[in-house]
Amino acid sequence: MVATALVVMVWLAMVAECDRRTARIPNRLLWPGVLAVVVGGLISPHVLIAALAGSVPYLLAFARRWCGGGDVKLGFVLGGILAYPVAALLMVALAQVGVLIGHRRGGPVRRPHGPTLILAAVLVLAFG
Repeated sequence: MVATALVVMVWLAMVAECDRRTARIPNRLLWPGVLAVVVGGLISPHVLIAALAGSVPYLLAFARRWCGGGDVKLGFVLGGILAYPVAALLMVALAQVGVLIGHRRGGPVRRPHGPTLILAAVLVLAFG
């Protein structure tokens, strides 16, 4: 269990850094997580519901060009990791608070959502 958590944390750090540097999250980084969540959802359907709760808000934002497709897939994976729909929605809300704080501090108008979304998921896991 600890080894799995370490692998996931390293993976999340890679995704966050890639998004921070390039404002893109490559599919080759995301698809293993998507596959793991789908397999987990076959075992426990609430995992898929939580994954959808984490991704649908980003899908709606993607339709308005407010975020990228990688953010939608990352929301799916992180929602699945959280495994509870309410936790996934809390993650999305916290991530948006983080984005708003970044804008208020004079950050760029277009900023990567991945690092903020990952931080929000870690906070929900730690304190939720």
